[in-house]
Order: sequence, then C-alpha cells, then structure tokens
Amino acid sequence: MAKNKNRYGITFVEVMLAFLILGLVVLPVFSFLTGAVRDTEKFYTETVAISRAKFIMDSMMFQIPWRAIRSGNPCLFKDPKDVAGTNTLLKKAVPKMLGDGCETADVDEFEGKGLFECKKGFKFRSRVKVVDLDYDSTSANPIVFSIPIPATTNKHEFQINELVTKDADDKFNLIKKIIVQVKWSNNKGQDPDTDSQARSIFLVGFKSDLEG
Repeated sequence: MAKNKNRYGITFVEVMLAFLILGLVVLPVFSFLTGAVRDTEKFYTETVAISRAKFIMDSMMFQIPWRAIRSGNPCLFKDPKDVAGTNTLLKKAVPKMLGDGCETADVDEFEGKGLFECKKGFKFRSRVKVVDLDYDSTSANPIVFSIPIPATTNKHEFQINELVTKDADDKFNLIKKIIVQVKWSNNKGQDPDTDSQARSIFLVGFKSDLEG
C-alpha cells in the first residue's frame, strides 16, 4: 500500500521573493554607507586644503625673507641679493609649500604656483598672489603711519617713502598683501583645473618689512 509523504521545499518564486525583500533592505543601507564615505572624503579634502593654505601662509610670513617675495599673480620667489643661504632655503621651502610645477628656467627662482597630491590620491593646486602696497600704487589714497606725541594731542605722520628706501624693484614698499588660493577636486586623481565642480579656499595676509 502506498504511503503519503509530506514533502517540504522552497519554490523558485519564494526564492525570488526572498531576494527582493533582501534587496529592499540592503539597498538603503548601501546607499547610506556610500553617501557617508563620500561625505567623509569631502570633509577630508577640505581639511587638507585648509591645512595646506595655512602652511603656505605661515611659511611666507615666518620663513621666507621679505625681499625674496616678489609681487605678481602668481608671485615669484627670488632673492635679489643672491645670498647662497636664502637660495638654498627657497629651493627646499617653495617646492615643499606649493608642490610640483613651481620651478623655472632659473634654478634660483620659483613661481608661486604648484600641484600636489595627498596620500589618498586627491589633487590640489596652490597659487599665491602678492600685491605690493608701495608708495606709488597707494599715492591716490596714501597709507599714513602716525605716532602720538606724548603729552599733546598732536601726531607725527609719515608716508611709506619717508620710512624706507627703495627696494630691489625700485619701490618704496613696506607692506605686501599675500593671497593664497588652494583649489581641489573631490574626484580622486583629477586635476582641479579640469573639474568644473572644483572647490577653492582663500587666505589673505599682510607682511611688513621687518628686516630693517
């Protein structure tokens, strides 16, 4: 006599339904993780850009001699006195600040621009603009330095040409305006100059001639 046996199994439809449910659960999680990674990379690149811009500005303020910072966009780094120690400093400091591409045909002269790549493969372009706030360029609205005279309400007033002699560029110059730009792409390996969505950060500072 034949015996009836209860057989249990999973049909193809049930398998497909299980995969569908799994996909509906996993897809939002995957999208969330992908977005979180993307946001983390954006924060990372912005942090690197800010750090690099500050490093460039600090180096120019405290390490690069006044006379070696020449005006322009990009600026130039060259010692008009051609001091060997200063030339050695520029050869080490400027490429470290700005990255590749700052060299010129003159081994002792560097341009204020460059390209560097971080450890994660993101590329950054740096550029430094320097404006001389010299006597001639500010003559229409001159910069005046005033010193109070003790025990009176009077002041001694001086303009730049009365305080300094002409520099190597034939200017009465006491203050330089420094503008540092760092531009980057959030796409790994892409030059920010070729990325329409590239971002930039700017730092502005003023450096006075304290070399005497």
